[in-house]
Amino acid sequence: MRKEVTRVVFTVQIRSQEDVEETVPHADVHNVQYQHASYDELPGGSADEAPPQRPAQAGVKVGRNDPCPCGSGKKYKYCHGKLS
Repeated sequence: MRKEVTRVVFTVQIRSQEDVEETVPHADVHNVQYQHASYDELPGGSADEAPPQRPAQAGVKVGRNDPCPCGSGKKYKYCHGKLS
């Protein structure tokens, strides 16, 4: 939030009434066309696509003080738990 406020404060430009009146003729633009893609043209917009896949569940979580599942006989935190 602070970064956003700081960015706005430093980018604000105070203009006089003469500056505003000078830019008014340039604001009247007629040759611009606004178009948007239809729903089917958007990436992922087609209704016949499959829903996004969810990550696979890892299985039973090994506690830090449980024996390591590799069979070493050590606690998980001293064996393979040290790596993560």
